[in-house]
Amino acid sequence: MSERKAINKYYPPNFNPLEAEEAARKLSKKLKTMNRDVITIRLMTPFSMRCLKCSEFIPKSRKFNGKKELLPEKYLDTIKQYRLSIKCPRCNNMIAFRTDPKNGDYAMEIGGVKNFVEEKSGEKLPGNETLDETLERLERQQQQENNETKGDGPEDKVEKIEKRLAKMQKEQQDYEELEALRRENLSKMKRAEALQERSHLSAQEESQWDEEKAEMAFRLFNAQKPDEETIEPTLHFTEIPTAIPQKIRAKKTKSNSLGVIVKKKNRARQT
Repeated sequence: MSERKAINKYYPPNFNPLEAEEAARKLSKKLKTMNRDVITIRLMTPFSMRCLKCSEFIPKSRKFNGKKELLPEKYLDTIKQYRLSIKCPRCNNMIAFRTDPKNGDYAMEIGGVKNFVEEKSGEKLPGNETLDETLERLERQQQQENNETKGDGPEDKVEKIEKRLAKMQKEQQDYEELEALRRENLSKMKRAEALQERSHLSAQEESQWDEEKAEMAFRLFNAQKPDEETIEPTLHFTEIPTAIPQKIRAKKTKSNSLGVIVKKKNRARQT
């Protein structure tokens, strides 16, 4: 037990803690991604492209959190090929492209298309050529390159630089025009949504105003109705005198204990 809980450890004289920490970090990262075919990495787009779903333009050298996948096929049985996949920043569509070691470029697979495809203006390699023909072709190409480099004076170099600058400026202007069109479309969409909301609110206000008017009219009608009922037309009739009958007094009868009714005669008063 005492050996397992030993506190003292041996450090060699050339021990550097920073290097040891960096080596441990690299080793841990390598162990994490050693047995995984798909790895999440941070990459930059090697060329400008366009999304096929929403037509969003993605410029070159834009950073993305993508995935790197090792493909089973290899070029010349030694060079590995990888598939890189990213997501469109607008519609979240999957865009995938792979390495092309044969042409020293990238080939688009799904989800997008290249904005510019360079056409290589060179001699096509024949399928079956001898060693002498290959040497002659290589010598001829080298001679053409040497002639081009010798013939290029300071004026030609300046012209090339000017052409390159003009091309870069044109690409920048095209990109700015595209951004302006996109902003204009967004502003139009926002205006249309605002107008739709205003029309909806105005329709609600009109309906509410109509309801208030109807309620006020109903209240006024109810307020005027009892006044009309109390007012009656005054008609003048001639009064006809009528004889009021006098009350007839009933004669009282008295009964005794035997149940015999005794009638009393009214005597006339002597005048």
